[in-house]
Amino acid sequence: MGKKSRHNYQFKDNLLINDLTFYDYLNRFKKVALSMFEWVNLPKSMNAQFLEKCLYYNGMASLLKDKNYGFINTQCCSNGELNIYGLPNNLNCYSFSYNSSRKLYTGLIEGLTEPQKEIREYYECILVQNNWDRTPTAGSMELFALRLYNADRTADVNINAQKTPVMVLVDEEQKLLMENLYSQYDGNKPFIFGDKKQLGSDVLRAIKTDAPFIADKIIDYKKEIWNEASTFLGINNIIVDKKERLITDEANSNNELINLNLQSFLAPRQEACTQFNEKFGFTGTDKEISVRVRSDLHNIVKNAQSSVTPINKNLNTEVIQNG
Repeated sequence: MGKKSRHNYQFKDNLLINDLTFYDYLNRFKKVALSMFEWVNLPKSMNAQFLEKCLYYNGMASLLKDKNYGFINTQCCSNGELNIYGLPNNLNCYSFSYNSSRKLYTGLIEGLTEPQKEIREYYECILVQNNWDRTPTAGSMELFALRLYNADRTADVNINAQKTPVMVLVDEEQKLLMENLYSQYDGNKPFIFGDKKQLGSDVLRAIKTDAPFIADKIIDYKKEIWNEASTFLGINNIIVDKKERLITDEANSNNELINLNLQSFLAPRQEACTQFNEKFGFTGTDKEISVRVRSDLHNIVKNAQSSVTPINKNLNTEVIQNG
């Protein structure tokens, strides 16, 4: 029989926690991003949730009319040359068990007869863009999640260092023994038993590492990353400590950036709704579709604005006070 393999199970557990931490933050961001917009009056054969997922992961999607399914929304990708506005002339519209090559609707061709319009219904599609560059949201969210994961795990290591600020020096033969004993200590066992012959002072030494406590600074760093991610998504994220004040000009500047980021997602979606309504004659009817920011986001902005109160009428200076 060969030597028994030695496995560092603590290391494997840490790898698992690393993955869980990263994907936990990524899923949090994804849930927020997929809940920002509400598609209004979509035909029943369409699916707003799938539409937002396509935009989140691929940066673009399509709205079209199919002879078998009626009005549907699918994933899409460029399938040809660009037109005069830098948009693809042709789109490959695809989904699970579905594929259709379509011309991009631009509204540039006028004066069509009714038969021609009916034919065009089934070979044109509407391009929905996540933003004007048609880039997915997922890539940016992965970067933010990675930074938060690094900060979180660094804080965990720093906090553990306060509990065990020592470096244990042992022979290679005692390494597995010490790992098992440390796992008991890390598990907060009240009593730990060891062989005094194996753990004598001549074979075991400990060096204090005296790791400084920086977890509080890392938590502040995490807040900055979270706020930056929220600003990117167009979500109000003003958080002011009780002892701090934020000048109104600073708050307005932050709100303007948030609004512009939000509009970068909203405007392309609204453009797609306008084109869809124009193409299928829904403009001004009860079938007209639209997209809007969910009302709860508006309420957050209203609450932030309502906290702005004047402190000196003569100087016309305002601050935001929290607490």
